[in-house]
Amino acid sequence: MKKVLLGIGNKDFSQILRNNLLKQEKDFIVPEQEVMHHRYLSEIVDLEKPDILVVHDYYLPSDNVGKEEREREWLSFFSKIRVDYDDAIRIVFMCERQKGDPFLSQLVGINVLDIFNNNSIDMIELIDQLNDKPRFSRVSKFMQSSQPRQVQSQLPTEDDDDSIEKEEDQDSQVESDADSPNLKRDKQKKTVVRNVIKRNVVKNVIEKKVEKTVKVVNKQVVKRDYSIQILNQVEKIVGVPIQAKTVLIGSPFSRSGSTFVSHLLARELARLGVSVTYIESPYSSAYSYDRFIGHERIPDYRSKFYQFTKEIDPKKPSIFDWTLEDINMVVKHPSNEPIYGMKEIPFDVYVKILLSSQSTVTILDVGTDWHQEIYRDIYDIATNAYFILEPDIANIQYLEDPDNVLTKFFREVLNDSKSHLIGNRFDRSILENEFFQNLYRDDLKTIVPCFNPKHVFDCHYAGTFINDISQYQNQVTQALQPIIEDLLPNDFIKKQRKGTQFFRNMLNKKIKIESK
Repeated sequence: MKKVLLGIGNKDFSQILRNNLLKQEKDFIVPEQEVMHHRYLSEIVDLEKPDILVVHDYYLPSDNVGKEEREREWLSFFSKIRVDYDDAIRIVFMCERQKGDPFLSQLVGINVLDIFNNNSIDMIELIDQLNDKPRFSRVSKFMQSSQPRQVQSQLPTEDDDDSIEKEEDQDSQVESDADSPNLKRDKQKKTVVRNVIKRNVVKNVIEKKVEKTVKVVNKQVVKRDYSIQILNQVEKIVGVPIQAKTVLIGSPFSRSGSTFVSHLLARELARLGVSVTYIESPYSSAYSYDRFIGHERIPDYRSKFYQFTKEIDPKKPSIFDWTLEDINMVVKHPSNEPIYGMKEIPFDVYVKILLSSQSTVTILDVGTDWHQEIYRDIYDIATNAYFILEPDIANIQYLEDPDNVLTKFFREVLNDSKSHLIGNRFDRSILENEFFQNLYRDDLKTIVPCFNPKHVFDCHYAGTFINDISQYQNQVTQALQPIIEDLLPNDFIKKQRKGTQFFRNMLNKKIKIESK
C-alpha cells in the first residue's frame, strides 16, 4: 500500500483527489495532513515520508511570486528530495504548461516522471498511472527538441521577449522627459501583448503585432485568451459535463437589488453543489463584507484587488481567500481598502483576478458601474448578463427612451441572446398590466418576489442568506430556476434536485495565471 501526500494547495481539488484515491483503499492511503504552502513542503515530507508526493505548480502558494523564482524553488526542492530520499519518493507534478515548456524538460532531467500538464485530469488515468511504475516513456514528450527555437514556433520566445524589454529600457533612456507619458502608454501596451504571447494562447500572433504598439492591443486578444482558458475546461470526473460560466449582474439604476439577486444566485448555486465565486465591483463602496459580518468572521481579510495592486506588509496578517457558505467571496474590506479607480484596476489586472477564480460559475456584481468602460469590455467575454429592474414606470420609461444617450448601451445589449431582464420586488399580477405586457412580455427571464422586510433585516443582522430560511427556500428556487437552467445542464439540475450528492464538491476549474 502506497502513502500519498497531497501538496495541492486547493481544498476542492485536493478533496477530488483524496476521494478518488481512497476508493482504491487496497492500493493507497492518504494522510489527513496536507501541505498548504510551499514553505512547509520539506518539513511535512520528512514527517510523513510518503511513497508518492502530489503537488500543483500554481495552486500551492509560495513566498516567491515570479515565474522564474517559483521554477528555481521547485527545482531546488525536487533536487533535495532526490538527494535525501533517492527514488524512494515518487513525485507527481501537476501544472498547466505547454508541452514544449523548457521547465518540464528540466523536471524530467531530475527524474520527475509523472507530469500532468493538461487543464483537466482523468482520474481513472491518474490512478492507473500511479498503480504502475514510473516510466520515462510517459514524459519523453516534454524533453526539448534539438531543433533551433525559431523553427519550432512562429511566436516570439522568452529570450525575444527579454530583448524587447531591453530595447524598451534603452529607448526610455534616450527619449526626453517630455515624451514620458506616451512612452509609458506604449510600454504598457507592449507588456499586455507580451503576456498574451507568453501564454501561447493565440497561435496566429506574429512579430509585427509586437511592434505595432498603438493598434495591437485590442481587447479581442485578451478575450480569446479568457475564452480558451475558462470555457474549455470541463472536469472529466463529473458525470455531467458542465461548462464554466461568467455572469454579469447589474442594473441601470441604483438600489434596484443587483447585489441582493447576486447573493441569492450565488447561494442557490452553492446549495446545488456547484463551485461559485462572487466578485464585488471594486469601483464602488464596499458592501458585502459588512453584509456578512466579515469583521467577526475574517478580520484580517483583504480582497484579491488589494493583493494584486497593493504592497503587502509582511508584518501584518493578511488573508486573501474567504469562503462563506461554500461561496468564494472576493469583496473589499471597507476599512482597509479604497474605492479603486481604473488606474489601479485596469482591464488586464481585472481579467487576471477574474481568471484566478477557481469556480465553475463566477458572478460579477456590477451594480451601477456600467459607466466604467471596463465593464463594457468584460461584457463581451461574459457568458451571461442579467439586468435588474424594479416595477418603477418612471425609471423604465427613462431606460426605454430612444433619444436617451445615457441608456443606449442597455437597449443595445438587451438585443443579445446572452442578456436578460430580471424583475426584482415583482408580483405576478404586475406582469398582467398592459404596460409590462406591451413592453417586456417576452424579455423578463424571471421575477424575484418581495420578501418580508423583517426577515430580510434578520438575515442581514445575522449575516446569513435568505435562501436558508426554510419558508422561503421554494420561493427562491422557483424564482431562480430559469437562471439556473441558463447556467447548468438539465441533467445535472435534475440529479441535484433529487438529492443526489454524487457531484458535490466535484466541480472544479483549473486556471493558470502567470505573474508579470
